[in-house]
Amino acid sequence: MNPSSDKRSTNPLPISLREELVSIYRELTAEIEALGVTCWARSHCCDFNRAEHRLYASSVEVAYVLETHSAKELHFDGPLCPFWQDGLCTERERRPLGCRTYFCDKDFTDRLQKLYETYYSRLQEAAAASSVSWSYGSFVEQLKEAATAQRPK
Repeated sequence: MNPSSDKRSTNPLPISLREELVSIYRELTAEIEALGVTCWARSHCCDFNRAEHRLYASSVEVAYVLETHSAKELHFDGPLCPFWQDGLCTERERRPLGCRTYFCDKDFTDRLQKLYETYYSRLQEAAAASSVSWSYGSFVEQLKEAATAQRPK
């Protein structure tokens, strides 16, 4: 997927879209578990900097995360995700699709990429049905933009 630069919104999500996103996350988790993929919680996968991996997310996912976190309270350490602390992710519940489908076990990479594409398309369709603006870009950069927008001028 290529990032786009459409208008970004950190407005609260419509209830129906939030419910669909939660359903998408739940169904994706079930499919991943059915594949037999396991998180070893060794902190290797989620260290995207060390893995030279850039995490992308939709504006819908960013808005969902920001429903429980004030962007102006997030602390950024360069390109690192603000939820990456002491070698662990502190936002497992609301993490985006890209986090959910990125595992250390390379035997599952192709299947997880296909799952990502399937659920990404579902999320994009749900956003369109809800008339919510859509963009796709760096998760950390979108969070930084939201933090900058929330800070007093």
